[in-house]
Amino acid sequence: MIELEIERKLCDFRDIGLPEYFPRNGSIHCVDNMISTIIGARRTGKSFRIMQEASEQINQKKIQSINHICWLDFDNPILSSINANELSLIQSTFFKLTPNINLKTPLLFLLDEIHKVKGWEEYVIDLSRNPNWKVVVSGSSSKMLSHDIATELRGKAISTDLFPLSFAEFLTFKKAGRSLSTRGQAETRRLFDEYLAWGAYPAIANMDEYLREPVLREYFDTMILKDIIQRYNVSKPRQCIQLCRYLLSNISKPYTLQSAYRYLKQAGYTTSKDAIRNYIEWAKDSWLLFSVPVFSDSLREQERNYKKIYAIDWALANKNSRVWDGGQSRALENMVFLHLRRNWHRVHYYLTSRKRQEVDFIVVDNRGKPIMAVQVCLNISEKETIQRELESLATTANYFETEINLIITYNQEKNFSMDGINIKSVPAWKWLLE
Repeated sequence: MIELEIERKLCDFRDIGLPEYFPRNGSIHCVDNMISTIIGARRTGKSFRIMQEASEQINQKKIQSINHICWLDFDNPILSSINANELSLIQSTFFKLTPNINLKTPLLFLLDEIHKVKGWEEYVIDLSRNPNWKVVVSGSSSKMLSHDIATELRGKAISTDLFPLSFAEFLTFKKAGRSLSTRGQAETRRLFDEYLAWGAYPAIANMDEYLREPVLREYFDTMILKDIIQRYNVSKPRQCIQLCRYLLSNISKPYTLQSAYRYLKQAGYTTSKDAIRNYIEWAKDSWLLFSVPVFSDSLREQERNYKKIYAIDWALANKNSRVWDGGQSRALENMVFLHLRRNWHRVHYYLTSRKRQEVDFIVVDNRGKPIMAVQVCLNISEKETIQRELESLATTANYFETEINLIITYNQEKNFSMDGINIKSVPAWKWLLE
């Protein structure tokens, strides 16, 4: 029965062909004799991303045709019930259907949701040992998060992070061009307002507006239930949910363990700082939240200062928060953070040494050197506002000799100079497309 189901799925894939997809930017990391895994939050498009990989491999002639792709989706009542020792039926069935191939033929194995099979890890490790075969694994479950992959595949996998849509990808989903004409820029700005209001999840982009809020709430409920409460067997789920909603209400703001502890105590919960620390770490590991430390060469200094909290999607945070001020400022800062984090792994905030002025983001290269300082300010029309932003940026740039110093605004563009430092303000919609 299992062999027949594998054969049916493989034949259906060949008959139907690759589904239509919107291309995502960036490449999947591939290394010989290693498994490629796609890691990210739920509903970010991991299953479609592996379809894109299949198409790219055919177009680049790394594999000959769709008949050299073994694609299986284990989100299936029969395939998910396979025993680990039955997984070898996959390649034997595939070889039976494709008699003109051998062990030296370049093949691509795309295994979606294979984590549903207990003991799957040894099987994919064995597949990856053939230097002519590429193995890509993806899935939406918490079992496919980076901590579990690192543990279960024991250094045999290389991961690619997949975030919700960048603004450039969002425009692709909306089938919008990037014309520099007055009309083209007006359309881009209109779509940016939609992006700022409703976030970056692929399914949300072309969904009817009346459905968007309930879907974002459903996303949050699923992440909390499956990726945190069930995954870690949380004994006090209401307490955990309350804390996550509190943190979502405070995206782009400082937080400390003490402030989170104080909030839950005031809300009437009996808790401990160890429990709160666990909740926050689990929310981070599920990709619901990101915690950004101060930039410092001292780990002690990083631990001593507050951290800033950001969400996987600013609209998800908005629609699932206990309170929201209705403004766009914090959503814009969260958006900028995700764009930076998508492109650089090390993103911090910074406090100037003398006046302790905050710079929203410091981007650090792979040598540990700060290369970019960024402030996010919705509106810099007020003299006091722009003076504060420029002063902190100029101080930071002089200290670290950062090459790029920016103020990301809603729609204001201007060049400034202070203390020998050139600083540029740029509209977010334009910067996100550079």
